[in-house]
Amino acid sequence: MKQTQITELARLLPASYENIFNVYKDTNNMYFYNLLQTVSIPELPSSYYMVYSVKPKDTWPLISYKAYGTTILWWLILHANNIINPLVQPQRGMTLRVLTSEYVGLIVGAIN
Repeated sequence: MKQTQITELARLLPASYENIFNVYKDTNNMYFYNLLQTVSIPELPSSYYMVYSVKPKDTWPLISYKAYGTTILWWLILHANNIINPLVQPQRGMTLRVLTSEYVGLIVGAIN
């Protein structure tokens, strides 16, 4: 089940990264995520994306904020660029594919 379906857990925004994954209970009744689960987003036409050139001091959440007005969609940018380690910060001048905001709801809804 998803975190948003568990009343005793904190509320998250629907597009939060954590809502991609199912929540499970262990033998001690503690909740956990299976972070090894893979997320599959279908290949989309290039017209669904814009090109973003990384600026000095950009971070994944900051790029998300610039593109979508929220910091929580950083994971979508990483996924679109086949970046698996969010701890490695984007480098100045790096060119990224960023899903245009008009398609974000469609993709996030398809994942959930």
